[in-house]
Amino acid sequence: MSSPIQLRVTQARQAARTEAAEMGITQDLICDLVETFYGHIREDEMLGPVFAGAISGDWGPHLATMKSFWSAIIFHDGGYAGRPMPAHVKLKSQISPAHFERWLGLFAATLDEIGATPAAKSAFLERANRIATSFQAHLFYDPYTNA
Repeated sequence: MSSPIQLRVTQARQAARTEAAEMGITQDLICDLVETFYGHIREDEMLGPVFAGAISGDWGPHLATMKSFWSAIIFHDGGYAGRPMPAHVKLKSQISPAHFERWLGLFAATLDEIGATPAAKSAFLERANRIATSFQAHLFYDPYTNA
């Protein structure tokens, strides 16, 4: 017998899947987005060196993690249980808000490149911007200098 909470979780996940499908977001689109985007990241003059320093050698595990991350964000499937903030805190001395701006710009361009629908692009960018804002607040906000 399922509990009311399990039922609500199941309903929420189904609603997220239905909404994603209506926007043209599929698991294949997420895979294409991640693979294409991180290909651009590796080639980028600003972001490439930061990522190369953080991801030594095989990019496969990072790409798999990012696919799980975006799948969880879009489909609410519970497939990602990581903690991204500690990884970014380790890089604090190497990054600035400009890195986040560049990341978001490449992300938007990649969504166009892979043919995401306008609704899909909007959904991904809304979430990416919210995440970037949160990360920057944790990394760079100083109440004494930002007052």
